[in-house]
Formats: sequence, C-alpha cells, structure tokens
Amino acid sequence: MSIVTTLSLIRHGQTDWNAVGKLQGREDIPLNDFGREQAKKLAHYFSLQQWDCIVTSPLQRAFETARIISNSLQNIQIHTNALLVERCWGQASGLTYEQRKETFPDGIIPQQEEFEPLQQRAMQAMNDIIRQHEGKHVIVVSHGALINAVLHAVSHGEFGSFKTRLANACISILQYNNSSWNVLFYNKTVDELL
Repeated sequence: MSIVTTLSLIRHGQTDWNAVGKLQGREDIPLNDFGREQAKKLAHYFSLQQWDCIVTSPLQRAFETARIISNSLQNIQIHTNALLVERCWGQASGLTYEQRKETFPDGIIPQQEEFEPLQQRAMQAMNDIIRQHEGKHVIVVSHGALINAVLHAVSHGEFGSFKTRLANACISILQYNNSSWNVLFYNKTVDELL
C-alpha cells in the first residue's frame, strides 16, 4: 500500500548575521525583527493548509521560527531534532564572504564539518522524521546548508548544495513514497507562493 509523507522544509527567518552576510553555523543567533516578520508570513501561508506537526532544529533562530508558525496553527506540537542543526563551519564561522576568501584562499577551512557527513546527518534526520510521522504532513524548520544537502541528495545533484542559494524563510516541499522522493518545489518564498 502506498503511503505518502509530505515534508515542508523551511529555512529559518533572517538573523542579524544573515543580514550582513556572516557565515552562521552552530552559533545560537536569534531572529531579528525582519526574521520574525518572515516567520509571521510563513505562519499565514501554513495556516491555509493542514499540517500535523513541526520538527525543528533546537537552535533558537529555527525554534523561534517554528514557534511563530505553531502559534497560528492552533499550537500544533513542536518536536526538536538535534540532527537538524546547521553545518559546523569551523574557523569560518562569523566571517563574511570576503573575509573567508582572504583568510582561506585555498578553500580549506579548519574544523569545518565535511559535506559527506553533513549530508548523511541530514538524510538521517529526514528518515527519522518519515519513520516517526509516516503518512503525515510535517513542517521541518532547519538551516540553509542542511536543507541544501537534503535537496542535493534527493535530486541526485541537480540542485541544492553547490548550486542553490536558499533564501531566509524559503519553503521546499518534498514527498516520500515507496522509498522514492519527489520534490514539488524548492526555495520559494511566501511572496512567490501567494
């Protein structure tokens, strides 16, 4: 029997570090006011549909985005999953693009989480969510590098990591059915969808 699980992957709203182009990894940076407004737009968008629960990264920029959405969905349950945290950027964390190019001209960043382990962790998180919420409609709030790693995996490299720059508060809808993934759309903002 065919059981479809729908996941809406959301990148958290904007933070002050996002606004100035600083690379943000495991640092627990909160949303800024614009990020909270983005989350309210997401809340309105998701209130027009039926969702069963929210699973979020425990980092506060993601958790606050999830909480704002939950408040408009009759406070549906929020679960945290530590596997959904952002990639560790090692010594590049907190640096702008220009600072990273100057500091690491060869592109080798000490203590950075490598791509393969990141992608394995991201897909383990997706598989855990599917197993725990099979046949449900689940909102998943996470981070740019992690979501891009998922998109790269399910599209076999067609988009996602190395090809797609995800906007803050963007939405990507995936469906899982009989061991296969279908991407309905990715990297769409609420303004593009409504």
